[in-house]
Amino acid sequence: MTKQLKLSALVAALLVSASAFAAKPGYLSDNATESVTRNNYGECWRTSSFDKDQNGLVECGDRVAAGPAAVIPKAEKRPELVSSKEAVTLSAKVLFDFDKAKLSSNAKSELDPLVNKLKDNEGKGYLKGVEIAGHTDFMGTHAYNTRLSKERADAVKAYFVNAGVPAEKVTTVGLAATEARMTEECKAKFPNYKKKGSKQNLAIKECIEPDRRVVVTIDAVKESMVERPAK
Repeated sequence: MTKQLKLSALVAALLVSASAFAAKPGYLSDNATESVTRNNYGECWRTSSFDKDQNGLVECGDRVAAGPAAVIPKAEKRPELVSSKEAVTLSAKVLFDFDKAKLSSNAKSELDPLVNKLKDNEGKGYLKGVEIAGHTDFMGTHAYNTRLSKERADAVKAYFVNAGVPAEKVTTVGLAATEARMTEECKAKFPNYKKKGSKQNLAIKECIEPDRRVVVTIDAVKESMVERPAK
């Protein structure tokens, strides 16, 4: 009976010891409170399997407490003035009568919004310059188309200047058909276009209508939210 009691006591002690070790690996601990057992001097009891690198606790002085996580400053978005070029394409069909360089009565509704934009930019000191480029289709001689496209660009400039846009900031150029985009496509559709007055001759004029245009390029600065690293 005495042997049986001793055996039971030993098994119980082993179970308690095993659970104590498991609570805080490498340390003797109280399983009920999960706190490390300390000696009379307040020092933590370490087991024979203690490994400082793996088991070390800050509370026992075996590990240095981790410092606060480094704060990485977030990038900030701030308004800045940035250069910007905006090209606005205007149909010559709206601005002019066919083969003419005098502005039509319909031009006002197309040009006034641009005038307002240019004057607004100028008033803020943002306007750097304006280029007005006249374009034609491929029909006609290069010399004729160069003159016509330049005169059309000049007509638009005169409208802007008369409305209050500084003349020294507006330049013009006549590009004729050098940047025509519909030539090959329309010639392929209407190969017999050369016969004046024929259906194909009239049809190709409609087909290449997008090439007859005026392009206004506004060079200015504008306010934009730019992301910069925080200081």
